[in-house]
Amino acid sequence: MYYNFLAVDSHWTQTILYERFIDEMNSIIYPFLVLLLISLGLCIPKRLFQQDMMIRTSALILGITLILTIYSGLGTGLGFILVIMTAVQAIVLLLTINKSRMIRFEKEGHVVRLGSSLLHLGVVVLIFNFVNFQDNPYHLLIFWIGMVLITSGNIFSFYPEKISSLFFRG
Repeated sequence: MYYNFLAVDSHWTQTILYERFIDEMNSIIYPFLVLLLISLGLCIPKRLFQQDMMIRTSALILGITLILTIYSGLGTGLGFILVIMTAVQAIVLLLTINKSRMIRFEKEGHVVRLGSSLLHLGVVVLIFNFVNFQDNPYHLLIFWIGMVLITSGNIFSFYPEKISSLFFRG
């Protein structure tokens, strides 16, 4: 059954019911975000580090995240891991653009690799925006930056030949 609070009270977003609704929705999505960040935390560094170094780095990041979450709250813990993932993914994207041999990918081809990097960065930006910038005046701008990164990443990943022929001739 659907209930429209706006039909009853056009100012319901300024009530305690709205705050409870937002808190409840956040409590439902946060476990998913944590699992997604953990999987990204394993996926993103693997492009830069050998397996044993990646495991140590991921364990260290996860450990610090857990400590921050326990002592400072879920927002701080998620904020930390998001800053780390954003920085690492931005480095991966820059190295990918420069065709660095330091990074490793499952797929071959420069355009596919760019797509993967853009897609991962977009996901991290969207989650970072959701967790840390809900009340920020740049919330929508950051959201759309994340969406453009994800959309362009998908296009580069799914249509690498077309993209190569359009932008990377020669």
